[in-house]
Amino acid sequence: MTLATEPVELQSKYLPLFIDSTKAVLSTMLGWSVEVGPMLKSGSSRTAHDVSGIIGFGGPLQCTIVVSVDKEVAFAAAEAFLGDRPTEVDSDVRDLVAELANMIGGGAKERIGRSDIALGLPTSVSGIDHVINFDRGADVETVQFKCPHGNLTVIVAIRN
Repeated sequence: MTLATEPVELQSKYLPLFIDSTKAVLSTMLGWSVEVGPMLKSGSSRTAHDVSGIIGFGGPLQCTIVVSVDKEVAFAAAEAFLGDRPTEVDSDVRDLVAELANMIGGGAKERIGRSDIALGLPTSVSGIDHVINFDRGADVETVQFKCPHGNLTVIVAIRN
């Protein structure tokens, strides 16, 4: 993903909730500890990872959450969930990454504490340099994580 070169002060009060949710999901579901890296304003919607899970929030908080992972992270997560390590990014791997986005989004929704926020259906995309398009005017903030199996990025695009 093409990002700003320097960390910036983030505007979203929600981003720490997504960080906490990401850490909790990866710890609880996969037994992984993660290091939180830079938090940046996104300069592009082009990803540097192989697979992205996407889920949206509706209601009073309009946002899109993207969990983008290296394929080795996706393979290790699939192995932890399914007991078998994939060798290619197939529909099972894409579904698993979409489910990670769903769990992270659900955990963040719970932390926000508003019952009137609706969580959409997760989806996924894959491929080198795939692009995620956000609504014009959305504040797009990115958090990079390092886990035992590689890198992942959580992108939160909040519409004003």
